Amino acid sequence: MKNMRLRKLVVLGLAIPALFTGVAFAAGDAYDPLRTTIGSNGDNILEYVVEDGAVEINSYLAIMPPAVTSVDQTRSGKWIWCTGLTDPYCDPKNSPQSMKANSILPPCADATSENCIDSVEIGNSTTLTQASLIRSTKGITFPPSPEYNYIGASTTSLWNASGTPSASGSTTYSVMPRIQSYFRNGKFVQGDLFLSVVPYREATGNYQENRINPDPNATPQQRYLGNASQYCAWAEAGLCGIAQDFAAGTRIKVKIRLPKEIGGWFRGRLADPAMDVTSFSANNSLVSVEANPVTVPRMAFINKISSFTDQEKVWYENFGNTPAVDFGRATGPQAGLPEMSFPFIELYRTRVKDTAAGTNTYWNYTTTSWGNGSKCLQDKSKVLGIVTTNALAYDGSSPSFENETLNYKVSGLHFMPDGVTPVQGSYNLVMRSDAARCLYGFTNAPVKATISIVGGGDSPIATVVAGEKNGWLSLSANGFTFSEKTLQVKFSQEAPAPVATPTPSATPTAAKPVAAKKTSITCVKGKTTKKVTAVNPKCPTGYKKK
Repeated sequence: MKNMRLRKLVVLGLAIPALFTGVAFAAGDAYDPLRTTIGSNGDNILEYVVEDGAVEINSYLAIMPPAVTSVDQTRSGKWIWCTGLTDPYCDPKNSPQSMKANSILPPCADATSENCIDSVEIGNSTTLTQASLIRSTKGITFPPSPEYNYIGASTTSLWNASGTPSASGSTTYSVMPRIQSYFRNGKFVQGDLFLSVVPYREATGNYQENRINPDPNATPQQRYLGNASQYCAWAEAGLCGIAQDFAAGTRIKVKIRLPKEIGGWFRGRLADPAMDVTSFSANNSLVSVEANPVTVPRMAFINKISSFTDQEKVWYENFGNTPAVDFGRATGPQAGLPEMSFPFIELYRTRVKDTAAGTNTYWNYTTTSWGNGSKCLQDKSKVLGIVTTNALAYDGSSPSFENETLNYKVSGLHFMPDGVTPVQGSYNLVMRSDAARCLYGFTNAPVKATISIVGGGDSPIATVVAGEKNGWLSLSANGFTFSEKTLQVKFSQEAPAPVATPTPSATPTAAKPVAAKKTSITCVKGKTTKKVTAVNPKCPTGYKKK
């Protein structure tokens, strides 16, 4: 678990060149902490909690440098960008160490295609309409290699939903499912999946697409020419997709065909999610997720590198830095890494007056490692469930099972950007019915659930399972405020009603037998007469009935 998280930390050390000279933002553009004016004096730095999925937005093959573990270390080595699996650095025949692939999945070309986007539907809670594919963006692509279990890589796809505009009125959406994989023992092993849908407006300017440096004399570190900016959902030569907020009431459903290796738990930025998983082929599952976006309050402020404590220095080495809009530097932990993001928030909570700097609306989800406490939560051969929240930071693993409850930790700032309105938290859990029953040894009878919010003085919140449909249980909690808290879910099941048995009654008195009715006959023998009375009277021998 810790090693997996450490590998994720390295991602934030990825430095992507800034290849643009200015960005023309509009009033309706989504909030972005990196648009904060930082200054390039070398000491100012923007500290912020980095939203998961915001860093790696391009396909690549690369060799990763190691992370640091103490204040005395600095990042040794650099990222080595590869041109493909024939590149000497990434050639599987050379047994490369720490090779990582980031593979964006394309729209499915036909009904049998694998590792691709099956469909995108966008609308509201009552009507979803199939979005139309505009095109896929230009950029770095890699062909698949079944020999090494490498699925290949494509670029972000662009879609139009004419009946569902964003908050700013645009009807265009980028869809980016990407899979991280790692080279292990001669094969690529599929790791995390991340999928996001982002409303965007297309802007023109001095932008460049993601590409490999054509200069044959370029060093491995110089080969990769990344996105012109972190503020573009996608970028090409002269074009940028600038993120917009979702309109209220938007609902989205995306189906993707995924390698069956990808299973276990998912986490995300979703509200009221519905999930369905079926087998698509021998190698792929068809995963469908339908949900509303959520509003996430963000944390951002200006710090001084010269005033860093030892802890801040270690964080900075691991987080790395990202260029801001004015070419200043920015750094921070990922929201889904609680061992970093939770203490980060607590350290600076007072400094930012427990108040968010801005808000974003998101629709995304990703795979995650399993929770502790039960093997019922650790089956990666199938999708077990999804946990979603609008918390600024959250436990990136699935809920852990402790003391008969599923525990999930979240953290955030108390106030919205106005400094007055409390942030209203949301939490959703959708999980396989058989996983819940496995935890408690339940029968197939209906299951109930309660949710308690522990920490910060909130009263416990109780709820019932919103529904059990097609083998999935779903429940939610809303309206709690933030500090560092634990959401505890406990399932219960009513004991089956005892089988009714008849109440014993007194032994009835035996009925007296009814005496048979007797009759009489007259019998004669010569001059002698005899009367015979009996139930079935018969004349004695020698007598005849008169």
